[in-house]
Amino acid sequence: MGHAASASCLLPKRATGSLRCTFVDHRPNFNYNGDDDNYLRILMTIELVALIGALAVIGLVFVYALISGSPPTPTSPRVLTAAMRLLPRRLPGDQPGSIFELGSGWCGMSPALARAFPEHSVIGIEVSPLPWLVSNLIASFKRNGNLSFERDDFMRRDLSDAALVVCYLAGMQMKRLEAKLRAELQPGALVLAHTFAMPGWQPLDRVYADDIYRSPVYLYEVPPEVSGAVAPASQTATESSTSGES
Repeated sequence: MGHAASASCLLPKRATGSLRCTFVDHRPNFNYNGDDDNYLRILMTIELVALIGALAVIGLVFVYALISGSPPTPTSPRVLTAAMRLLPRRLPGDQPGSIFELGSGWCGMSPALARAFPEHSVIGIEVSPLPWLVSNLIASFKRNGNLSFERDDFMRRDLSDAALVVCYLAGMQMKRLEAKLRAELQPGALVLAHTFAMPGWQPLDRVYADDIYRSPVYLYEVPPEVSGAVAPASQTATESSTSGES
């Protein structure tokens, strides 16, 4: 809406047939100087840097999601509640073994596990740098002495001292992980997986989270038959049927 000049006209005391008119300009007076231009340039530079930083962060997370095969997805509170309810109060083993969360993402379940099992060392492993940094920042506020996060590929991490392994991984990763767990875990060790089941393993127990997806949470136990090895369910079933025929 434009600003126009207005006029006020006064009639003299002695009417002579003429009017005196005074014009008043109401337009605002904008006087930009060099300082204003510098301020705008600085503001635009800050906005551009923030945009580039945000795109870089998104790109970094996307690249590592392609590398790992699974994006760092947070565990919902309802799934976390169901998972913690499924775990025993005391983990197996004469000595307190380690608890590993594989692909801990944005802090994941690790803080809750550290609170529930204070005598165990809880280690979250995440390969993506940004979620790993965020996890360490959150852990610094949680002040759990038994909680730590490592930036590493969990497929290269030795898990032989694990009392519990927790994972929320996609199907292809679960297939790769199954062979590793079967080779490294000790008898009696527990494996907690949610949403995606461990291929070929029979769960010790299973619950469903109270969410819209009815997300399944599975608890597995390494059987004591063979030290450091888990017999897949299909193999066990085949052996049982063979014994019955003989």
